[in-house]
Amino acid sequence: MTNYDDPVDAVMLAFLDYLEGTMSGRPTLDHLTEDDRRRAEELMASLEAGRGIDPHASRPSVETLLAGTDLAGLLPLSPAGADRAADPANVRDVLAGVDARARADIASGGTVVYGYLDLRARFVLMNTDTPIADDEARALAERLFDGDADTTRVGIVAARSDELLTQVLTAADVGCTVTAPRGEPHAQWTPPLPLAMAARQMLEQCAPEWESADFDRALSEPLDVAAIAAEIAGRIIGRESARPYRGDKARAYRALIGHEAVFAALVVAVAEHGTGAVDLEGEITRMTRAAA
Repeated sequence: MTNYDDPVDAVMLAFLDYLEGTMSGRPTLDHLTEDDRRRAEELMASLEAGRGIDPHASRPSVETLLAGTDLAGLLPLSPAGADRAADPANVRDVLAGVDARARADIASGGTVVYGYLDLRARFVLMNTDTPIADDEARALAERLFDGDADTTRVGIVAARSDELLTQVLTAADVGCTVTAPRGEPHAQWTPPLPLAMAARQMLEQCAPEWESADFDRALSEPLDVAAIAAEIAGRIIGRESARPYRGDKARAYRALIGHEAVFAALVVAVAEHGTGAVDLEGEITRMTRAAA
């Protein structure tokens, strides 16, 4: 086995140094074959194009990205216009369309309570374009958690955003936590999402939908330990006796075929009386000699 060194790798490392300003000129491609030169030029062009992307630019809205596609109908249109902020009724209407099993109601104080099974979340509007969890929002979320012990999530909704961007917080996110040496929180918050997507993600995490299972029939039938033990013993003995063992080991496994009931009786004795009442080593030695 030989190690292959791709000549394009060295060129790309030199090109990265050139882009970062640590190398005076572009690396030459004269020593590359035609195929390698074409591949290197494509990679260099993509890196140069990536340098023109502003990492701090505002991202387009999800509605803008989905416009004109088959997925455009997944997100309900935001009821808030460009000249006004959303109100609790708008939040309730969006949440009501996420999942028919959940219930959305406007509570006192202008919060919207969203519940399903034992999940209880409160969504509160902030008069902002982005749901930044600043000190004011954190204090509000902490008051909501302290005021209702059943509340498991608090959603900070940006009332002036086109798609009602929402930052979902847990009690651990706003409580006293251990910070890193640089002052950063020990756990990163989930990224803000449009209200409908944030609610759907919260349901999937906190109240997953499980397939129905019927345990009544299994519980009504008595557990036959002997039958289960005999079946497992027969499976193990059959598998081991089929292996290409030689000598005494092969003869021992073949001799145990048909003696599954003996092992089953031993398992039943241990299950009923415990390991202290049965000499396992002596019983296994006795069964092995009897089989031989």
